Amino acid sequence: MSKVDRKYIAEKGMAKIRSHCADFIQTRLAPENPPNDGKQTPMRGHPVFKAQHACACCCRSCLAKWWKVPRGVEISNERQRGIVDFLMAWIELEMKR
Repeated sequence: MSKVDRKYIAEKGMAKIRSHCADFIQTRLAPENPPNDGKQTPMRGHPVFKAQHACACCCRSCLAKWWKVPRGVEISNERQRGIVDFLMAWIELEMKR
């Protein structure tokens, strides 16, 4: 995680980052057939994007391959919360480094 990411997180606070994370997961990953699947998560621009790539939660293909989340089915709210919790745990660990 870069200094810019750390500063952004410190300025926004973890609650706001979690809110962003939940929104990204709901809009970019949760639909049964997300638009631009495989390309919907940039490599930079937000700390959550970096977390998604680091944790193989960046697209439905990675979720299917690494986490056995089926493609072509909307991701449940419960599973979305689990993904958000996982990504936030990664971000919190990176902030402690």
